[in-house]
Amino acid sequence: MDLLGLPQARDGGRRRGRALSAQGPSTQVARTRRGPLDPRLLRHAPGARGHLVLEGAVALVQAAAIVAFAWFAGHAIGAVVQGAPPATVVPDLTLAAVAVLVRAAGAWLSGSLAPAAAARVQSQLRSAALARIGAHGSPAGAADTATALGRGLAALDGWFGQFLPQLVRTVVATPIVVVALWLQDPFSGIAVLVCLPLIPVFMVLIGLATERVQGEQWSATGKLARSWLDTLEGLATLRLFGRDRRAGARVDALSDEHRVRTMSVLRISFVSSMVLELAGALSVAIVAVSVGIRLVDGDMALGLAFSVLILVPDAFLPVRQVGAAYHASTEGIEASRAVLDLIEAPTLSDRPAATSGPAAGTGLVVDALEVRRGERWLPPVSLRARAGEVLVVAGPSGAGKTSLFAGLLGLAPARGTAALDGAALEPSRLAWAPQGSWDAVVTGTVRENLLLGAATADDARLRRALARAGIDVDLDARIEPATGGSLGLSGGQAQRVVLARALHRVAAGAVVLLADEPTSALDAEAERRVIAGLRAAAAEGAIVVVASHRPAVIAAADRVVHIGEAVLA
Repeated sequence: MDLLGLPQARDGGRRRGRALSAQGPSTQVARTRRGPLDPRLLRHAPGARGHLVLEGAVALVQAAAIVAFAWFAGHAIGAVVQGAPPATVVPDLTLAAVAVLVRAAGAWLSGSLAPAAAARVQSQLRSAALARIGAHGSPAGAADTATALGRGLAALDGWFGQFLPQLVRTVVATPIVVVALWLQDPFSGIAVLVCLPLIPVFMVLIGLATERVQGEQWSATGKLARSWLDTLEGLATLRLFGRDRRAGARVDALSDEHRVRTMSVLRISFVSSMVLELAGALSVAIVAVSVGIRLVDGDMALGLAFSVLILVPDAFLPVRQVGAAYHASTEGIEASRAVLDLIEAPTLSDRPAATSGPAAGTGLVVDALEVRRGERWLPPVSLRARAGEVLVVAGPSGAGKTSLFAGLLGLAPARGTAALDGAALEPSRLAWAPQGSWDAVVTGTVRENLLLGAATADDARLRRALARAGIDVDLDARIEPATGGSLGLSGGQAQRVVLARALHRVAAGAVVLLADEPTSALDAEAERRVIAGLRAAAAEGAIVVVASHRPAVIAAADRVVHIGEAVLA
């Protein structure tokens, strides 16, 4: 339930808001490119920080074990080949075996830590996201939010289990192995330093392609989820009008698109693994050839040669494995970004209040407010409304009126400034009457519907709110949205119950009343009564902002703000 007492799933402007996603400038929202480890993850999930430290310690021990094994095993093999007595080889073989056990123990410990860390981070991110939604509403639709918090967070299992340990291992172990090679054989160290950067170059080139196709695949997943949710919610209406088969065909088409995008990701993953393996094998071969030539010339000891040959693959192995693990866990990376974007979506309360200008500190001040729907920013809107005024935001259907209200309420990402009496705009000071009827009421009595978000019941104030909304019903009568209402309410009557709830919130202390198309389903007489109720609320000191294109509402306004032209989705 949001701050206004309305369940998020029943956002009356949600469906219309999706249609508005194609409005405004054609400029795409540029997504910030981040590395494989998003620093925001460390801020919002303390468990990730602790896991990184533990993985770093394990990687350090494993790197020491790798170097020790190569040294002792190489010299033991060289001694055996040269015919040394078995007794002189046993200590080296023992130490090499100990190094193998230490390395295996490190791998087991890393694998054991990952699932617990993934579960802990998922819980922390989910809690942070739900806290943000509870305080400010979700900046995304219900389907996108459910996908991010469900499948998205579940995808972090692979990211924590495969990619993150390998990334830490690469950062810690590779420099240690290269330094050890350099100290044992400078020529081999130089060769590794020359060849090693080739693998990251291939990784970057392939990673850019992977990020693009993975982004498209995640977008297709969200599109499929939204279409499925819309079809499921409107199934009865679709069947009534004979459009259920057409909706099913659309879901099939989106499912096929999702399949194609997924296969594209897998194709690039397989190709990238082959390229990285080839680059690593060629690099190891270069060192091996140089070692063989020097052995033939007698410029290198046999034990040292075996030690270098054992150690060289481990210089390239972490880099190759981190590339393969990256492609295996790109869904988790993309999903974590979606969840972090949801957590850090801006709200109007995060922005500085207006501190200058003729209207600063004198009512509601909105300057250059832009609201994002989908991947587009709607044109900026500026307005001023003082206490006691009725301001109408006018424009044709689809012009962005509902989106403007969503931005003010914190239900959609927005940029710009919005202030109330010189202070940051807080959703708790707003009363909202969303567009729609049955989507905005809940099962229960009329009294329970009016008291959503309020702590106490004052029947006299509730009846006055109903009267101002132009409807006369019993407070104890029940409303059943799923069946059209046991009261036999029409859509217009249910719409007025929603408006009465907002009017009651104003009477209970809210300063600004936002009413989205409050008379769209009413006849002329009912519309006249609603307008009179809005004017009465303004006369008592409220700031009334109405989104409408109805001539009677516009004529009754103190001031009118016209916003952009409609753009069909």
